[in-house]
Amino acid sequence: MQRKKDHLKLVKKKKEGPVWKKITRFLLRLALILGFLFLIYQVEPFFRISEVKVQGAEEVEKDDIINAAEINRGMSIIFFRDKHIIARIQEQLPRVKQVEINRNLPDTVVIKIDERKPAAYVMADNCFWPIDVQAVCLGCSDQPAEHLPLVVGIEGEMFVPGFPIDCRDRRESLKSLFLYLSGEDALDIKKIEMAESYNLVVYTVDGLEIWLGKGEDLDYKLDLIKKSIPFIDPTAEARLDVRCGKRVVVSGSAVSPKQEGVDP
Repeated sequence: MQRKKDHLKLVKKKKEGPVWKKITRFLLRLALILGFLFLIYQVEPFFRISEVKVQGAEEVEKDDIINAAEINRGMSIIFFRDKHIIARIQEQLPRVKQVEINRNLPDTVVIKIDERKPAAYVMADNCFWPIDVQAVCLGCSDQPAEHLPLVVGIEGEMFVPGFPIDCRDRRESLKSLFLYLSGEDALDIKKIEMAESYNLVVYTVDGLEIWLGKGEDLDYKLDLIKKSIPFIDPTAEARLDVRCGKRVVVSGSAVSPKQEGVDP
């Protein structure tokens, strides 16, 4: 049986190369690195930013986007970090939902944004806060938009621009309601009352007052409302109560005479 000591004797020790070879390899690698750095130094001036373009901006000012990005003419188009620029834009401009940075070599940067669209305005603390379909606050305005629903009953302390409303129940109720309103044949909402967390009240442009209760099963409740509207007298100030979630209770004078005997 071959001993381990005998086996070690059979393995030849690798001879080290001459010192001059090691020095030559080191100098060669150093020359390559220095040559690469020199090449970058010579070429880099051709990749200086001379133009910054913004795409997708409608409500947000292009100059505000460029200022938030902190991209200046003369900067290197190669070495700036996209993540830092995207974070600055979204932090300073709550209306910006997504940001994409593209480099059009040699000297043009394109900032492409996707804006948040206001779905309603919340009135609180003598100010109007636009919110999108995710109940994200977009800032503060002196006046509401006439074509958007007005939401009342939420405290101003729940709003921070760029963040969702700081109330889970109200936030989820609004998100469900906005999702329904984005569909076809949706109700034309004028006002949303959320002062009582246990009862979401909606007012339509036609004068209907709808009690939805808690923000649960809104799709089903609103579908019941939509099916009941043909039986409602459009000239009456009607109140529709669907808090129980199983049927619609209509104020007596609101049922259309043409549809008497029909239970909506």
